[in-house]
Amino acid sequence: MMTNLIKMEWYKLRTSKLFLILVIVTFVLNGLFIGSLPMISSAMGAQMTAVDLSSILSSPFALGLLMIPVFISAASFLYLDFSGGYIKNIAGQLSDRGSLVFAKFLMIGVHNLIFFVAAAVSAVLASAVTSGIIMDEAIGGGVLTLLLKWLLSLSLCAVLMFFAVGLRNKTLAIIMAVVFSTGSLSLLYMGINTGISALFKVDNIDVGNY
Repeated sequence: MMTNLIKMEWYKLRTSKLFLILVIVTFVLNGLFIGSLPMISSAMGAQMTAVDLSSILSSPFALGLLMIPVFISAASFLYLDFSGGYIKNIAGQLSDRGSLVFAKFLMIGVHNLIFFVAAAVSAVLASAVTSGIIMDEAIGGGVLTLLLKWLLSLSLCAVLMFFAVGLRNKTLAIIMAVVFSTGSLSLLYMGINTGISALFKVDNIDVGNY
């Protein structure tokens, strides 16, 4: 049963037009931005040097805002069953609905990995064409950092799953997706830190660490 669920989730993912479009958009925008860096550097009077491959792999997205398509696509995919009425049909046939949640979350891992690979490939190609790439000795560390960021994206998607699947609210899920992508949480933490410092007369408090 689990194998069939995973196959169904994979089918829904690879046939999702929104997913395919956003992957292509991320690939193109990421490559264009990185490809424009030499021109920006030249306009500022700086000379663009070759980039270490490890640095590209550790930070495949040229801009944090390019994570917006990743999380919006994830939120939409998580809510797909409810929008199409599919959940009513399949849920009644499962003795353990946790299997469906596990299969969906596993596919979100695949979903995010595809976005990360697309960003990394576009970054490598754009850098190779414009500035050149250095095959440095820290490539393994770059790959490890990439995997850690991928795992972090999964933890954020768990929150999106709570809104999209648990509360069945796609709008809130997409809002949270934008919040995660734009780093708005850091602004919220800053406000909370300021409030706590003023209320309790303490310094160097950072709720973001907790």
